Amino acid sequence: MKNIIKILFSAVIALSIIGCTKETEAVKDNRIATPEFTLSVHENSITVVWEAVEGAAYYEVGLTPGSIEKTDMTIHRFDNLDYGVTYVVKLQAIAADAAKSSKVGEKSITIGERIAPAYREFIPRFGAAAQAISNNGRWVVGGFDRKGFVLDLNNDKMVEFETAEFYDVADDGTAVGSNHAVNPDGDAAILIGDTMIDIDISNIAVNAGMSCATGITPDGEFIVGWFWEYDESCYYAQRFGSVIPFYYDVITGIVAVPELGDRIYNEAGATAIKAVAPDRTMLGYEQSMGIHSIIWADEYTPYEYVHFEYDSNYNPLFSLGDTQNLFTQSGRYIYGKAIDYTSGQVELPAAYDRNTDTLHTFTGGAVTAMSDDGIVFINDAPFYIGTTSYVVDITKGEPYVNVPLEEWVFDVHDIDIAAFDPMCDEDKDNNILLEGAITIGTSANGRIIVGIENTQMGYINYVIDLDGETGR
Repeated sequence: MKNIIKILFSAVIALSIIGCTKETEAVKDNRIATPEFTLSVHENSITVVWEAVEGAAYYEVGLTPGSIEKTDMTIHRFDNLDYGVTYVVKLQAIAADAAKSSKVGEKSITIGERIAPAYREFIPRFGAAAQAISNNGRWVVGGFDRKGFVLDLNNDKMVEFETAEFYDVADDGTAVGSNHAVNPDGDAAILIGDTMIDIDISNIAVNAGMSCATGITPDGEFIVGWFWEYDESCYYAQRFGSVIPFYYDVITGIVAVPELGDRIYNEAGATAIKAVAPDRTMLGYEQSMGIHSIIWADEYTPYEYVHFEYDSNYNPLFSLGDTQNLFTQSGRYIYGKAIDYTSGQVELPAAYDRNTDTLHTFTGGAVTAMSDDGIVFINDAPFYIGTTSYVVDITKGEPYVNVPLEEWVFDVHDIDIAAFDPMCDEDKDNNILLEGAITIGTSANGRIIVGIENTQMGYINYVIDLDGETGR
């Protein structure tokens, strides 16, 4: 019996201690209740709803990644978020006495991948024209007349710049081009965040009047471009001409001039880099007795000419050469123009397959875009002029057939572009893509196509997503 009494007495003491501990903790904590909340997703928006908390003066609700916002409501909506991202929502009730504020409640929610419309248009306020699309198909950049933009196709967010032009973009949205904020002619620059940062070329230039960054690898670690040297006594100007190529290794911070190639002609008027492949192969041109495409295997290897024919007196016969020639996404093809000197310097739309050493030529103005799987986009007149973009599938072999872009999209991919144009007249055969459409690039998988329309209103940028929603 004594043992039972002792046990009961001990239990009463233990319960008393526990009760005191809880009471002490409650007094010590003295917080208002943590809000109970629910989350819902609609497209790329998250809505947070919660019950009012007694003693709350207001609430702080935030996202990770993101920022914290204050509200005295019991509902909050986050708009224009990124698709395919998991967000952590945090909610706290704030008391008049901050020390009594609630603990922070947290919940996670995922916004699914976006299914974009099959056709979209974007009209920048400053009239800039699209110039490139990232390999992953998320980012589009543009530039024209010292104005530019960066467009995130994941959420249709466009950021415009009044004193910058952009010519290429990495898969993380890092863009390169020219900064005109100080120098009207432009300084080579890289977009970091929302700020243009000039690339310091002072160690290779004596008196650079203008410069431009023209290409960036998809990983954002290697940038190429050119600068105009006004001092003829400059070492590099004597070797390369008044326009000199450069590269910028972002990781090491090295800015340098690549190796000179075995030049066919003693003097060059200009040598520039226009593009860079993912493996850092660089594509450019040399201007001497015409314009000739050249390739650097890397920054340490002298450049070589690409598909250049000449006679015994070194007079050019045929050249894959133009100042606008570019790489496809992997670097397999070089596309743009070739010049037939035997016929009086006739320009031909051309695509050169580096894997098979095969040159394909077409009819029209120039190849303005191409995918790695052999889909060629041609305009019917010199760049920025014409009526529509044409498509050629070189995998089908010759004779090549120029199919209007709108027709190809409909016949091959079952997308009716006209259905997206509210101004389209059913009695007319033409519509938006017959007002001067020029395709300027595709994603690496060839499924997202970007171009411009030369309309009476100016340039309109269009995006065709071959996997997008058609609304039918």
